[in-house]
Amino acid sequence: MSPYLRLFYNKWKHLLLIVAITYLCILYLPIFGAQQPLEVTDQSHHLLSAHQQNIQLTGRPEVVVKKSLEEYHGPIIPPSKLTNNQENEKPPESLNDGKFVFKMDPKGGGEPFYIEDIMTSMNTTLKERLTCKNQQNVKPKILLTWNAGHGMENLGGCRDWNCMVVNDKSKLNEADAVMIAFDDPSFKRRDSEQYTIYFSQESPMNAGWHMSQRRDFFNLSLGFRHDTAAASPYGYTVKLAPQSRKSPPLYDSLLVDKKTKGAAWFVSHCGTNSKRENIVAKLQEYFPVDIYGGCRKLKCPRNTPCEDALDTDYHFYIAFENSICKDYITEKLWNQGYRREIIPVVLKRSIVEPFVPPKSFIAVDDFSSIPELANYLKYLMSNKTAYGEFFNWRSDYRVVFLNGANHDALERPWGFCQVCRLMWESPRQRHIIEDFDQWWGRSCEHDGELARKILTGTVENKPALEVNNPNLRDRINNFNKNNP
Repeated sequence: MSPYLRLFYNKWKHLLLIVAITYLCILYLPIFGAQQPLEVTDQSHHLLSAHQQNIQLTGRPEVVVKKSLEEYHGPIIPPSKLTNNQENEKPPESLNDGKFVFKMDPKGGGEPFYIEDIMTSMNTTLKERLTCKNQQNVKPKILLTWNAGHGMENLGGCRDWNCMVVNDKSKLNEADAVMIAFDDPSFKRRDSEQYTIYFSQESPMNAGWHMSQRRDFFNLSLGFRHDTAAASPYGYTVKLAPQSRKSPPLYDSLLVDKKTKGAAWFVSHCGTNSKRENIVAKLQEYFPVDIYGGCRKLKCPRNTPCEDALDTDYHFYIAFENSICKDYITEKLWNQGYRREIIPVVLKRSIVEPFVPPKSFIAVDDFSSIPELANYLKYLMSNKTAYGEFFNWRSDYRVVFLNGANHDALERPWGFCQVCRLMWESPRQRHIIEDFDQWWGRSCEHDGELARKILTGTVENKPALEVNNPNLRDRINNFNKNNP
């Protein structure tokens, strides 16, 4: 070695060694790290399902998943609304201790909870809804949204089921299902094995699409209707498993005892098909109702602190639909009505009752007249014990509001995740909406029909038991005689 090289080596040998070690770390450590699986804790009384035990989640799953999808289909739509932490999280656990129980782990905040059933008119069991026969190392199932928007983020509740959402119409022949929001003559179904899905979260009165010319066109509907396997309501009720059931107190009695006001109504559509505004106007003649929004002077922007008045000031929340249609329940019932220390008042019992906790609401059509309804509300305001009984459901049930922002395990039993599950069924289950115009377009009452019956006292529904009880009626009448 020449003197100059020896001098250079003696002076810089330590720096050269550090550079060499750093280079080796950069080159090899990510490879070893990516091969380390995430640790799944196995508790003796919390058994993961056999399917979930076989899932291998790596330390960098977003890289592995995107690579496999791109190999099959080219660039995918990124889940733009998901954080890196959300992408790396494990799938929810399912438990089995003799009866199927599922762990709900909300990503938007809140403690995990365990459920054993869902209140719905569908005859699909909870286990069937939450068990997917997917394969991980094969081509994913594709849902093509033809003109209905949405993307991969809508599969946030079932990332481990190996499905994808695309908006590229050139993928029509590869798609296992296609979702349509409005008519497009250019769409041609590939074959009978490809599901065609109608998307709408609005009632038929506001969606405005009738399909009388295509009787057997749709297989499923992704929206509020429960009598379809891809149902996606604004909210739902779960029956809690024993480990998540609650004991009293079930509501904040300090807040309830300080309430002084009657009812609140947050509304932006002033003139509606249901004519709900006429019922509220009549109720205001006998009972105090404060109206917030574009229809009155009072203002309370959505998701602002002024909504806390529902907890602290008001006894009742008006949750009336803009149209009376099968299974159509306003999102405000799930959000303001059940997420607050307040009792919701709905228009029609038969629409709401199958999907909400028992004895958790008051239905206008239970009463023979608006004055009778007003008397009952006044009675509950004066009797905090009777008022508090409307929260007893919280011991065994929980209401979930799907706000569309947090795509997590709470969405797993519904909508996009259920489409994913159905696409993996083999043989493919047969679903068909035989007469869409009848099923969808004629599923609503005529404009103002229910309001007219309520205001004229000609409602045919049988009154609720607690309202029809003679002893209770006597107590209500006596109270109102003494408190005109």
